[in-house]
Amino acid sequence: MKIADKDGKEFDLPDSVWHHIRQNHPEIKLNQLKQTLRDPDVIIRSNWDETSQLYYKKIGQYYKVVVVESEEKRVKTTLTTNKVKTGEALWEKKQ
Repeated sequence: MKIADKDGKEFDLPDSVWHHIRQNHPEIKLNQLKQTLRDPDVIIRSNWDETSQLYYKKIGQYYKVVVVESEEKRVKTTLTTNKVKTGEALWEKKQ
């Protein structure tokens, strides 16, 4: 499955990754993953892998995070967190 981000860049969501997300992060729904990529609050470059970008979207009291591999254009994983992690901000939504 292909999912576009806010700029129209398409990222592949492999079946194996979606299976991992459903098994290990069942609180994340597909529509939330898509919404996070399409309408993020902030995009951060990963501190641990410079080819990874983290798309954050506040939904309720928590952030949904979609981690993408920018060179291979694929979703690596997604998770829920209570704050935006440190790293180089690549883009922030204007308030």
